Amino acid sequence: MAFFDILKLLMMTVIASVGEWLPVSNTGHLAVFGHYLGFSDWNASAAVRESFAGAAVFGTVLASCALFLPNNGAFTKTQDNRRAVARDRIRFYVAILLAWIPALAVQLMFGRKLNEFLMATDSLQNLKLVMVLMIAGGAVVWLSEIRNKNVQVRYELPEDIPVSMILLFGLIPLLSFLPGTCRFGLTILAAVSLGVSRRTALTLAVFFNMPAAIVFGAVPVIRRLSSVGGIAVSELLTASVLSFLISFFVLKAVLTLLGRNRMSRFGQYRVGFGILLYLFSIL
Repeated sequence: MAFFDILKLLMMTVIASVGEWLPVSNTGHLAVFGHYLGFSDWNASAAVRESFAGAAVFGTVLASCALFLPNNGAFTKTQDNRRAVARDRIRFYVAILLAWIPALAVQLMFGRKLNEFLMATDSLQNLKLVMVLMIAGGAVVWLSEIRNKNVQVRYELPEDIPVSMILLFGLIPLLSFLPGTCRFGLTILAAVSLGVSRRTALTLAVFFNMPAAIVFGAVPVIRRLSSVGGIAVSELLTASVLSFLISFFVLKAVLTLLGRNRMSRFGQYRVGFGILLYLFSIL
């Protein structure tokens, strides 16, 4: 693999790692920057490019597991300092896994075509869709945060959220197949609008991203494994490791930032980014 191809891979990995934990649309930024970086002209097969995207996602989700699971695992300490099973937490985790079944089914049935559409970064039609969803999504974030100022908190802890509500959130990952939407941000907005505390909404969004290692990470890699040469494996491992390291520190900063502040600024950024993309497309 040529030097500039490796450089493109590293740059796209950084974009994927940072964008995964910001409410700005990871897939949208990958499509846009992939277009202008010539990612579609990368001297690699479509199998390698799709596997790279999966490897990057896998690294980001492993980072969230390393950061969150030690303090939010299925065990809790009792008064005599012993570890006991937290049944409410297990119910919460099982509900999230069940909520991911629709997204997993769509990935297994239509994932290849959807990923080919995303990887077709030379497609002007794809960029137009990103532009529209960026602006529309930014407006939704902006207006939703204005409305959420008056929402009363009813669910302080993740274990307090009803299973039916968590299953309803399972429809949100279906939107993330479209470049320009944001699974992480939409989950936070939906949770806060239904009375979940902002800190718990962040926790919920992070845990919803963990099964993405299977849906958006492992499935594409496994599906394309026979088509990926041995030389490309080292690049895929590099993408996963780099993505893990960047995501770990980015997520730590984002949790502090979004735990204290609303996402209105990110909504404004999305609108501005979409308008800028439109201006570039007509020039």
